[in-house]
Amino acid sequence: MYILKNALKNITRNKGRNILLGIIMTAILSCVAISVIINTTSSQIIQSYKDKFGSEVYIQTDMKKLKEAMQSGKFDLNKGTGITNDLIRNLGKSEYLKETKITCKYYGVNDKLKALDQDEDNSQMGRVIVAGGDSGQELDSPNLFVIGNNKIENLEDFFKGYRKIVDGKMYSKKEEAIVSDEFAKLNNLKVGDIIEVKNTDKSKKYDPLKLKISGIYQDLATDKQDQQGFMPKMAINNKSNEILTSFDTLDSYNKKVKKDKDLFAIEARYFLKDPDLLSKFDKEAHEKGLSDMANVSTDKGNYDSIVKPVEGLQKISNVFMTLVLVFGGSVLILISILGIRERKYEIGVLRAMGMKKEQIVLGIIFETLFIIVVSLVGGLSIGSFSAQPISNILMKNQLKVQSEAMSDGFAVNMVSIGSNIKDATNATLTNLNVSLTGSAILAITAIALLLGVVSIGIGAIYIMRYEPMKILSERN
Repeated sequence: MYILKNALKNITRNKGRNILLGIIMTAILSCVAISVIINTTSSQIIQSYKDKFGSEVYIQTDMKKLKEAMQSGKFDLNKGTGITNDLIRNLGKSEYLKETKITCKYYGVNDKLKALDQDEDNSQMGRVIVAGGDSGQELDSPNLFVIGNNKIENLEDFFKGYRKIVDGKMYSKKEEAIVSDEFAKLNNLKVGDIIEVKNTDKSKKYDPLKLKISGIYQDLATDKQDQQGFMPKMAINNKSNEILTSFDTLDSYNKKVKKDKDLFAIEARYFLKDPDLLSKFDKEAHEKGLSDMANVSTDKGNYDSIVKPVEGLQKISNVFMTLVLVFGGSVLILISILGIRERKYEIGVLRAMGMKKEQIVLGIIFETLFIIVVSLVGGLSIGSFSAQPISNILMKNQLKVQSEAMSDGFAVNMVSIGSNIKDATNATLTNLNVSLTGSAILAITAIALLLGVVSIGIGAIYIMRYEPMKILSERN
């Protein structure tokens, strides 16, 4: 207890030196706090997006290789790039996958039903003659658009609140489907009615796809133009015309009625169990028939646009923290040496009175810990308030640099099957919301204690090396 009381008295006895030491440690810890807060938050974001973009992969056509093959005459039109519905289905069963999201679209026709905005496109909604062989192939322009998903979770508009079921229920069985309230009202449809979707190819007699309406959904998006985007006002571009059903329904119908080719193409998004399995999954895809002109890869462009600025910000914060620790630590060592030299006589007297070396060191430890606690509180407070504005400034600069880099090196070498550009654009980071987390506090506290160890270590070395008589004789 005496040692603790004496240490507290020493804090007030050496006001000038301790205040200077406290200011320097507060400044160091403030800078460290800002760096650690930014670094911790950016690390979490980088890991999150690495998991997202690193585990989500697409089958992509390498346009460069495709062009070279076509120019050299090695491209086989019959085989193509090997991206077939069968391959996409088979890859979905891979042991390397955690999840597979499959979507397909079937465009059909029914003379008794009318699509929204169908009148806006009378010139194109009529019949089309396609040249083929000795006779033309007569096609009807579609007015029914059936979308199949292998999981209800794929219907993101429902989970985001853009759509909701207002009558009946979501489809749960084969040959069940849901339609929009606008489409149902236009065609006097209700829950329980059967919709027949005929193939647009009039030359081939396919049995129609029959779907039972299990529910009616409502589009809650107020801005229809935003939903449609920049596409012209046509039936095919109106989302309220979408008839939603399960992938099994469309896949079973396709296998049942198809003759020489599939009625629709399948799109898939694959999610690996671990991003490191990408090369193995790519190898498996080629073994199952994928051409060398196509490969399986991550969406690197979107990954770079989101993660690269954050990685740049993290590097800046790490460099800044290193410089602060090196420079600040050097100043702290210098002040500690000068402080111990000033207290040589005091230490010599205490040793001559019989106080053990360990007790004197313990007193210095108490003094240093008190200064560290005060400096740590001040540093955390300043750091937590300053981290966000500093992060915004640095992030803005990193986004500008990344944007310029992407503009200078812009090139399109890949065509992605199933890549969701809109989602990636919406996910682009414009600012970093930093906050003081528990892990950040622990890291800053550890650095503060490290600085304390450096300061205490200098005093301890001096005290342990010299005997009291030598200290007093040097003083004289």
